[in-house]
Amino acid sequence: MKANVGRFVEAQIRKGESVQGEFMMGIDNNVLSEWWKPQPNPAVVDWIETADWFVPAPVIAEIQEGAESDPSAVRKLQINARLDEFIRDFGELVIDLDAETARTWGRLKHSVAVKRQPQALWDSLIDAMAVRHSLVVATRNTADFRHADTFNPWRD
Repeated sequence: MKANVGRFVEAQIRKGESVQGEFMMGIDNNVLSEWWKPQPNPAVVDWIETADWFVPAPVIAEIQEGAESDPSAVRKLQINARLDEFIRDFGELVIDLDAETARTWGRLKHSVAVKRQPQALWDSLIDAMAVRHSLVVATRNTADFRHADTFNPWRD
């Protein structure tokens, strides 16, 4: 169940370079969480198993934050085990937050769209990473992203 990622594109992303002209996807936490469900949505699973995708590092942070805030010690351990397994198997597909993305985030944070309707921190960072790397964000919550193009694997 490895994502189909070209070596050249993967190397560009890992070096912090934007991938112009390529149609690549960045997945939001709700897509990854859906994949981990005991009975995930078949359309989402099919999309994950056939699409080219990357995971913005803030998605990992958002899931980790959720694990740490869970009052159930058992659930916390389950989520951490899933993250450990994911990073072991797909760590090369995690895009790190770099200096140029940080600058992009700072610019977008003061855009008219964000001033009109503020974004949650994680969504704003994912939005900036998608803009920086020309990624389309795969998410159920398309309205959460003010600047990046979005794709809903549950519907689209």
